[in-house]
Amino acid sequence: MEGLYLHWDYEELFEAIRETYQEFWSEYRNGTQALARTLSEFEAVMNLGAFERSIILIAYGELLVTHSKVFHKSKEYLVNELENLNFEQVKDKATLEQLHDLDARKKVIIEKIEQKTVTTTME
Repeated sequence: MEGLYLHWDYEELFEAIRETYQEFWSEYRNGTQALARTLSEFEAVMNLGAFERSIILIAYGELLVTHSKVFHKSKEYLVNELENLNFEQVKDKATLEQLHDLDARKKVIIEKIEQKTVTTTME
């Protein structure tokens, strides 16, 4: 799994999250478990700042909406976190293009997650 870095590149962090998810998926063969472990693995990185937090939440959301069903707590958590993202806090580390990309990805995730079947069991 990924170690804690003090500086992450935009694409590098997205890629690290996808790779970590794939590693956990290979281990557990369960998307919900793999996603929960991935988010847990990057919890310390999320605490580095708004830039890292934004990327991790967007990447988490992109992975979550690939699942056929979404655990209700995962949906609640993600929607709440995405609604509270403040891209103004990211301006010092992200380019204008990256800010637009994050915002576009966020909108797609929110739209897609509303279409997902919600479950109360972690399958």
